[in-house]
Amino acid sequence: MHLLPFAAGVFTLLVLPGPTNAILAMASRDLTVGRAIGLLATVISAYLAVVLLASGFAGSLLHDHPVVSQGVKLVSASWVLYLALRLWGIGSSRVEAVSVRQLAVTTLLNPKSLIIGLTMVPPTQEVTTTSAIAILASVLLAVSSIWLFVGRVILGREKRISSLVRRCGSATLAAFSAVLTFSALGG
Repeated sequence: MHLLPFAAGVFTLLVLPGPTNAILAMASRDLTVGRAIGLLATVISAYLAVVLLASGFAGSLLHDHPVVSQGVKLVSASWVLYLALRLWGIGSSRVEAVSVRQLAVTTLLNPKSLIIGLTMVPPTQEVTTTSAIAILASVLLAVSSIWLFVGRVILGREKRISSLVRRCGSATLAAFSAVLTFSALGG
């Protein structure tokens, strides 16, 4: 069965630091059960929307129209760079609440969803679509919960991001943006 390698590959990709994970970590401020459920539902919904679209339709569109592919990458790179600059500039002030809208936009523009949809989803002749969606949703729930927990640990009781953690997060997002930009312009 191809679901275990799919789950392991998706987990490995999604658990790495990236735009959605950074936003989730910052969103852990003043986290309640209701807010956690809303954040988790937002991530799962946004990822599934892009993955299903990419695996079912966008693959051929992006392959046949490289300019569209470049545009998607550049829009994603711009958003991630904006997040990096914003994270760099917040100083040691209290972390502001992250909106569900920011999380949704970040996740919709996250290149990881395209990678999953275009290269990792098993073909329908090998597994059922329902099984792949259930595995993906389960992995998304687990990884998002991990990053909410990481955010709680990083922010601590003070609800502040240390300068080192903030700069490392910002640098990670800037590196993601640079890779996306290079990919769009060079590939």
